[in-house]
Amino acid sequence: MNGEMQEDVWKTEDEWFRPWFNSPAYHLLYGHRSEEEAQRLVASLMASGAVGTPLRALDAGCGSGRHARALAKHGWEVDAFDLSPESIQQAHAQPRDSIQYHVKDLRNLREETSWQGQFHLVTNFFTSMGYFRDPADQEAVVKGLANVLHSDGTLILDYLNVDHVTKNLVPKETMVCGETTFDIHRRIHNGWIEKSIRFEWEGRHEHHVERVQALNQDDFEVLLRKEGLEVVHVWGDYELNKWTPNSSRCLMAVRFPKS
Repeated sequence: MNGEMQEDVWKTEDEWFRPWFNSPAYHLLYGHRSEEEAQRLVASLMASGAVGTPLRALDAGCGSGRHARALAKHGWEVDAFDLSPESIQQAHAQPRDSIQYHVKDLRNLREETSWQGQFHLVTNFFTSMGYFRDPADQEAVVKGLANVLHSDGTLILDYLNVDHVTKNLVPKETMVCGETTFDIHRRIHNGWIEKSIRFEWEGRHEHHVERVQALNQDDFEVLLRKEGLEVVHVWGDYELNKWTPNSSRCLMAVRFPKS
C-alpha cells in the first residue's frame, strides 16, 4: 500500500464517534448484536452474585438499549444514556418499562450531581470508552463513573482484550450487510486499535475510522485507583469464563474497597 493510499485509509477525526454512531450504516453493520446475547450476559452476572440485589442501575453508553432492557427484566430500575440520538431513538421504540433513556456524553457524567452515589450497578458494555486522544478525557470518564456509583455498588467495565486482538487481527476483509458492502481494514498503530470502514450509502461514498486505545487490565487499574476504585474480578468472555491472555474480552467487576 503506497503512502498516499495509506494516509487516505487511516485519516480520522478526534470525535469520529459522533457522526459514525449516529449513522444508519453503523446500526446496519453491527446489527448482529442480539437481545439474546445481552439477556444471557445479564443473567450470568446476576447468577454469579457479582452485582447484588436489583436496585437502581445505570447503563453508560447504552447504544440502542439491549443491556438496559435485560437489566430491567431482571428487576433493576434503569437509567441509560448514549451519545447518539439515533441510538436513543431506537431504544425508545422498544418496550421500556422501568427504563429512562437520555442523550449524554460519557465525559460529562461527573457533572450529573443528581446522580451522585445513586447507582448500585453501573455498566459500560462493549468497549464504550477508550476513544479519546486527550488523557484528561479518559480520566473524566472514570471520575464520572466513580461519581455516580453507590459506595456499596458495582461497576462492570467491558473492554476488548488487547492480547487477543493482536494475535487474531484480520488486516482486511469485506462484509456484505443487506445491499451494502463494507470495505474494512484493521491495524494496531501507536497504541491505538483502528478499524477503517468504507462503503457506498444512498449514492455517496462514506469513510469512517474507529479508534480505541490499546488499554489492558493494568492500564484500567491505574485509572481506577486514582478514583479510589479497585478491580475485584475479571472474566474473559460473556459466558464469564476465567480471563486468560487468549480471552476475547476483559470484563471487570469494580468496587470501592470495603472499610
